[in-house]
Amino acid sequence: MYSIFVIDSIGVQHVLEFKKFEYPTLIELLVERLFDDIGDCKGRGLCGTCHIRIKSSTILSHHPTELELETLKSQLDNYPDSRLACQVLLNEDLDKMQIEIIGGD
Repeated sequence: MYSIFVIDSIGVQHVLEFKKFEYPTLIELLVERLFDDIGDCKGRGLCGTCHIRIKSSTILSHHPTELELETLKSQLDNYPDSRLACQVLLNEDLDKMQIEIIGGD
């Protein structure tokens, strides 16, 4: 089992446990467990409603695509540690990671 520490869109902290490959991407875990209203584009990386900040120093094994970077640029709050949850693979890289759900503009 792995775990991820999440600050949701209203500031409440959660610890979510998951198994490797339980969900393909981070957004699916967040929607299933937190029922947060994110993911308007159904995981295609177009809307920015699943905008998150990676608050810990964890390094992901995969980098943002050009499409993800363009979507993030259109957000009012875009940080160097911003990602789209729909583009982050749910694997052992996320174990003990701390994230904050920013949501879309």
